[in-house]
Amino acid sequence: MSYNVENLFDTIDNPHKVDNEFLPNGKKQWNTVRYQEKLEHLAQVISSVDEKKLPEIVGLIEVESKMALEDLTKEKALKKAGYQIIHHESPDFRGIDVALLYNPKRVEVLSENFYKVLIEGDNRFKTREILYAKLIFKKTKDTLHVFVNHWPSRRGGQAKSEHKRFAAAQVLRNITDSIFAADVHPRMIIMGDFNDEPLDKSLVDILEAKPVDLAQNGYLFNLSLIGQTQNIGTYYYWKTKQWNMLDQMIVSGEMIKATKGLKMLNNETGILRKDFMLYTNNEGVKTPAKSYGGKKYYGGYSDHLPVYFYFYYKTNKCK
Repeated sequence: MSYNVENLFDTIDNPHKVDNEFLPNGKKQWNTVRYQEKLEHLAQVISSVDEKKLPEIVGLIEVESKMALEDLTKEKALKKAGYQIIHHESPDFRGIDVALLYNPKRVEVLSENFYKVLIEGDNRFKTREILYAKLIFKKTKDTLHVFVNHWPSRRGGQAKSEHKRFAAAQVLRNITDSIFAADVHPRMIIMGDFNDEPLDKSLVDILEAKPVDLAQNGYLFNLSLIGQTQNIGTYYYWKTKQWNMLDQMIVSGEMIKATKGLKMLNNETGILRKDFMLYTNNEGVKTPAKSYGGKKYYGGYSDHLPVYFYFYYKTNKCK
């Protein structure tokens, strides 16, 4: 599961981050009551992806701190999973990071790393790092390479900012190429908010994430291309009144083609769209119920919808 949680800030001032808006005396009056409501809402979303069990791994985007993640995992709806956290304070100028939650009863972490995204000739540019975790599923001993991404935004326009996402895509491509070079049948899951569509250059030309129906070992395949043909997405852009598929799941061919061990269940992918997470706008369109619109507090969940897929190991489903 991958979820952009829309500014999960704690309420404590961090002098090393630009978090002034998200303080009790800040512009958004981010106090303990609102913070607790946000945690409860996010836990409700994560726990609703399956009625029977919680996700084994959860990629989170736009979180400020380890403390906020710890508070989230302590929520009643999530507590039974005993989630452990992979997180690192990124150089992002706003102080928002990516993180990975995992169920330690099922999953063991072999290694973790955080890869910087740099722009040649622009030393002032700061953005989120790419989280990498090498996991092993305890029951089957299958190794899984997981990446959590939050690529640079489209601020300033898509065309003017795309070189930043090209840089992120190239960093990720270099890492996945090295994994493919070392293992002809690696299992990889790449998730996150890419701030690009599945058919944009960063994902098609640089990362080379292909359609699932072309699946074969040794390549990457984008599970989220369905959004391009069905006018669905994870983020609703009110100016154009269009859905964008910014949040995506990409896997290696082995996750689709494997004949044994860890693999996808029937290529089943989805965008989580529960009614409680949605708001009906003036045009009658159900859009994500967000926490804020500018300074105005709505008390919703997030301005993005989560994406997920099921995979098997032995007889159990995981997300």
